[in-house]
Parts: sequence; C-alpha cells; structure tokens
Amino acid sequence: MDARFARGGRDAFAEVYSAHAPDVRRWVRRFFDGSFEQEEAVQEVWLTAHRMQRRYDPSKGPLLPWLRALCSNRCRELLRAASRRPSSDVPVDDISDALWLDAPGPDDAVHSAALRAEVARFAATLPQDEARALQLVFVEQRSHAEVARELGIDERRSKYLKQKVLLAASRDEKLVALMREARS
Repeated sequence: MDARFARGGRDAFAEVYSAHAPDVRRWVRRFFDGSFEQEEAVQEVWLTAHRMQRRYDPSKGPLLPWLRALCSNRCRELLRAASRRPSSDVPVDDISDALWLDAPGPDDAVHSAALRAEVARFAATLPQDEARALQLVFVEQRSHAEVARELGIDERRSKYLKQKVLLAASRDEKLVALMREARS
C-alpha cells in the first residue's frame, strides 16, 4: 500500500484514507478539544496528505509514521495560525444558523463511496439468494413479508437469510472495519 500511495492516484489515496482515518481522528483529538476544530483539522490533514502524496518516499520509512508526523505538523500550524487571529465571540443566536455544521464533509463522501464498493464486493461473494436478501433487507430496508414475497419464500426463510448474511458480514474484516469507522 505504501508504494502505491507514493505513486499517487485516487484509489491509493482512498485506500490509505480508509485504513487510517480513525488514526488521524485520534491524533487530531490530542491537539483540539472542540469537535468543530477537530473536524476542520482532520480535513486539513487529509488535504495536506493528498497534496503531498507523491512526496512520500517509502524507502525512508513506513506510511503510518509519515502520516502521523504530517498530522502533528499540520495541527501545530493550525494552532499557531489560530493564535494570530482575533477572537470571534459571535454567538449563534438561532440553531438554524448552525445547521451547516451537520452537513456532510468531503471525507463523508469518500467514506460512503468506499462503503458502497465494499458492500458490493461482499455481496458478490454471497450465493444469489443471500445477495438478493442483502439488497432487499439492508439496502432497500424492506420488511420480512416483502422480502418473502419478492423471493417467493416464507417469512421464516427470509429471517434465516437475514441472519445468515449478518453472520457472513461479521466475519468480513474489511466490511467490519468500514462499519466501525462509520460509527466513529
């Protein structure tokens, strides 16, 4: 993964992002207390990593320490810049003024795309009836009665397929890792 990242490319960057996004968030929390500042810093770190992707040299060391140093340096720069700015004590008078804070960020789009791709990869490993049950139950969120009608089976079999898919998904390390990241 290190050499692919150094050569550049969107897929290599997305792979590194998927593997190390929780690490970056953890490192950023050491510098910033507020969730807004943390989110801003995380975005800045990933933007910097993207800009410097081709400057990473795997022969000088592994990617994770490089990413940790990049994160640490960028957070220090952000703290220095913040100390030079005048303070902003403008309160949010109405919560609707702050609704933009809940808008999905750029890393959310990358993560969603990675999760969709991983679910598609996982579904391709399943037998046809289980893959169809995955689509109906978890993606389309249909009831057991609807799944049973769609697949021409009884509701008991529909519930069994759901449990079987969940068990298989819980054993898929890449899928589980992405789901954990989605919850953080």
